[in-house]
Amino acid sequence: MKPTHRTLSFLLAVASLAAGADTCPSTLVPASEDWSRDILHTALLVDVAAQTATAVIRVAPSGSTGLSLEVGDLAILEVTDAGGAPLDFLVHEKQLDVGIPVSDVPADIVVDYRYTTHTDFDGELPSGATFTWPYFCGNLFPCHSDPSDGTTFQLQLTGVPDGETAVYPETIDLETASYVLAWARGRYTYRKLGSSRDGIEIGVYWLPGGENQALQGAEYLVDQFNWYEQTLGRYLFGPRAASVSVDWGGGDYGGMEHHPYWHISSGSMYDVETHAHEAAHGWYGDGVRIACWEDFVLSEGTVSYLTARVFGAVQGPQAEAALWDEYHNLLLISQATEDMIAWPEGCNQIDMLEDLFGFTPYMKGAFFFKDLEGVIGRDALDSCLAGFYQERVGTAARFQELLDYIYLETGYDPTPLAEAWLRSSTIP
Repeated sequence: MKPTHRTLSFLLAVASLAAGADTCPSTLVPASEDWSRDILHTALLVDVAAQTATAVIRVAPSGSTGLSLEVGDLAILEVTDAGGAPLDFLVHEKQLDVGIPVSDVPADIVVDYRYTTHTDFDGELPSGATFTWPYFCGNLFPCHSDPSDGTTFQLQLTGVPDGETAVYPETIDLETASYVLAWARGRYTYRKLGSSRDGIEIGVYWLPGGENQALQGAEYLVDQFNWYEQTLGRYLFGPRAASVSVDWGGGDYGGMEHHPYWHISSGSMYDVETHAHEAAHGWYGDGVRIACWEDFVLSEGTVSYLTARVFGAVQGPQAEAALWDEYHNLLLISQATEDMIAWPEGCNQIDMLEDLFGFTPYMKGAFFFKDLEGVIGRDALDSCLAGFYQERVGTAARFQELLDYIYLETGYDPTPLAEAWLRSSTIP
């Protein structure tokens, strides 16, 4: 998409974004590789009918003249600076290298491109929903999939077919991982369920024929959200939040934490746990994001524990006990089918999908926190999870940093317990 196709509102947003950036005409410098450049903000204007888009990407000041971005199978049409001057670029091996003049202020680059539909949960799906976790953002927009490089977002969709509603956040003002941004299109019905303690509007979107399942699964969502706010701190992904039914092929496939509008497979919309689990990622996983893929348990283990806790707080002790029984069954399944290492050594040295994705980090992580609660007490653990969230929200964290924080706050070192649960192939 050419810049002349941008709508007025997006032009104004880009003008505001560029106001603090280097917009002087640039001297053309050769494209070169540099993966260290920090992405500060990503603004996207997407025509879903034509499957063309413009990305305005702001990067931090640097003495380097290179910038590298993941671009998957995107067709890159043009790369310019914020003033429209061409920048030298090279596309190779799903990578875009750009030449940028040295600058002591943030710099904006503008990338016009085309994208395609994907059928393997790695881009925009045929249903009109997107799915880029864990590292497929490059099939949708130029990005860094490394979760440590958080970015804020602006997004605007055009070309939405008549009769369809596009559900997406226009802005995300909290730095978060690239896979968090998403959209969904369909013949949606929306219902406001209520407002949280802090005034966040909570709702649910369903597709035709899905009302009963959606309202069943989201029955406790407002109260669950309130508990997360009251226990952990303020929600920072905007004034509205909702569960969104998406067509992933009709199966009971769970959900994905695209805050503030997290996606739940249409076949899982009935499930109270899935709604509660994805909502909790607004605090851990998306709010405090992981620094390395090996820290996945910081997201999924913490959220699985919080989901059990919110069941007890909202639905009562029997509901919490029943969920722990379900977790135990899943733990036994993972013992029979997975290697059971929930917290590998290293940083970004694993293949997330091949080496770690499974029940293990969810369930072993949840039971680690349950055992930790038994040692330091529920109130102390709540205080630590709240304090760490409030201190680190909008940043990337290692799981060890959370353990160190707990040690500092309570005097109990949870690292040996974590290693027994999470770095062992057995169940303590």
